[in-house]
Amino acid sequence: VLQASRGRGIAKALMAAIERKAGELGRWLLVLDTVPQQAAEKLYERLGYVRAGVVPDYAESSSGGFDPTVIFYKRLA
Repeated sequence: VLQASRGRGIAKALMAAIERKAGELGRWLLVLDTVPQQAAEKLYERLGYVRAGVVPDYAESSSGGFDPTVIFYKRLA
């Protein structure tokens, strides 16, 4: 969600829609990843996602190096 639009519940609503659709499709487990130390980590934890760990050197950065990612999962009811 763009910085200017944060704090309006947009990400929470998007995640709720994703979870609802996944449930309709018979899915019971969602897995996602995000850049470490970002607001998204706290959001996912508030929404019931469990931090599974960090994958180092996951994606190439703009500086030519590699950045890690944080993996989260959630079991749907």
